[in-house]
Amino acid sequence: MTELICTEPGIGIERGETFQVLSENGSEWEILLGNEYRRVNKRSGRVTGWKTPPKFECKDIQKQNVK
Repeated sequence: MTELICTEPGIGIERGETFQVLSENGSEWEILLGNEYRRVNKRSGRVTGWKTPPKFECKDIQKQNVK
């Protein structure tokens, strides 16, 4: 599972807040942000089309095997 973590707060999003990646393609992730689906550019970490924060970074989470 992949998550994005907020590295630069903005529009009510706090630094350190995490968002689950719903889908991804070669250059973007898609997350649910404020009840709307938003695309986040993998290179810049910004929401596509927005010039202001928040800014995100990828945080890979390894699924743990429970035995």
